[in-house]
Amino acid sequence: MATSRELKNKIRSVNNTKKITRTMEMISTAKAVVCQRRIEATQPYGDKLAEILRDLGSSGDCLSGSFPLLREVEKPTREVLFIVTANRGLCGGYNTNTLKLAEQFIDTQAANGIAVDVYMLGKKGISRFKYLGRDTVESMIHFEDRPTFEEAEAVLEPVMTSFEQGEIDGVSVVFTHYINAARQAPVVRTLLPITDEDSSDESSAKGGGGEFILEPSPELILGRLLPLSLKMQFFQALVEAAASEQIARRMAMKNATDNAEEMATKYTQLYNRTRQAAITQEILEVIGGAEVLN
Repeated sequence: MATSRELKNKIRSVNNTKKITRTMEMISTAKAVVCQRRIEATQPYGDKLAEILRDLGSSGDCLSGSFPLLREVEKPTREVLFIVTANRGLCGGYNTNTLKLAEQFIDTQAANGIAVDVYMLGKKGISRFKYLGRDTVESMIHFEDRPTFEEAEAVLEPVMTSFEQGEIDGVSVVFTHYINAARQAPVVRTLLPITDEDSSDESSAKGGGGEFILEPSPELILGRLLPLSLKMQFFQALVEAAASEQIARRMAMKNATDNAEEMATKYTQLYNRTRQAAITQEILEVIGGAEVLN
């Protein structure tokens, strides 16, 4: 049985840990609020951009032009996969769930004869793939809780060029999708190839298909909006992943704080019982000694 001094040291250690986890919980809460505001700020722009592309797709045969980003891939042989993880741990199953989905995707594509070039974002993913012996084309650790559009553009642009030149046949990104403040889930989002079936179906469902006057031309507008739309989708994935990471860390630290409080209460009760038993034993020894003297 632990002595009173040992229990006292345990109580002090647990309380110190609780202070750390509570502080980390408060920091993650503040960062999560900022990330959620960024999602709310970027979503209207991304939604409007997608709406314009749907209108262009329903306005005629502008999608049938020769755009390299719209090339059809019948038998893909090589794809690029971006995997978005965190640079730090202590965020529950955030990294594990994302990497598990990414590994399943890679294995599935390999079984279909498609080679996957992995671009890893985040130290945790880099460490995981290095441990498993999986190859990565490039590793990046400069993305934090406030990724910028310029950073996303610099990463995605060379890959888009490779797709236009026919060096790769597809681009996807695995990240934790922000559904709402209570729900986040890892998903695989396909960026390339772009097909017009989805946009046409969506436009039909929303009553699209009207006539538009486009200046200077649908081809020029589409040629500029397509790359911008892809970059925006990738940027939104980074923003959502950052928010999901902070929410996951907040929940993990909250659980750790609650467990620390429970342990501190348990050790305090045990310390009080142990101390009371020791005092009772000392009293009995004093009484016993007095009786012997008498």
